[in-house]
Amino acid sequence: MLGKLFVVLVLSVYNGHCLSEIRLEDRHFTYIRHEHLGTSMSIPKHFEDTLSSCHVIFPNGVMYEVYPRNTIPHQNVFPASGVQPFQSCGIEFRNVGVEFSGVYELLSTVLHSADNSLSLTRQRNHMVVIESDFRSDAA
Repeated sequence: MLGKLFVVLVLSVYNGHCLSEIRLEDRHFTYIRHEHLGTSMSIPKHFEDTLSSCHVIFPNGVMYEVYPRNTIPHQNVFPASGVQPFQSCGIEFRNVGVEFSGVYELLSTVLHSADNSLSLTRQRNHMVVIESDFRSDAA
């Protein structure tokens, strides 16, 4: 996956695009595990700009492609859905276990319509998953 990101950067330079890197502030949040609850993390972009690629680095250090091709192998972790021009870099979690706690880093490559430049935006998301103390079959 890191190779794909490198190829995108090389092609950008080859095509004459200027690439700038943007680091967003770290985000910390807690997710309560339950079959009817979910959470998400995403990097916003302007609707006139085009998402070129989106990758996520899991807490174990493995990088997966999220957009344009989803390679995340976990059933309860999936890309945030959207249609062009509103597609942004994001992933969603639903009913994941406490073993999914950790730091996730999103990497979003966006082509800007205003000046035809590319930006690589990075954001680290610190997620803590806790078990719920309520049941879905409460009477």
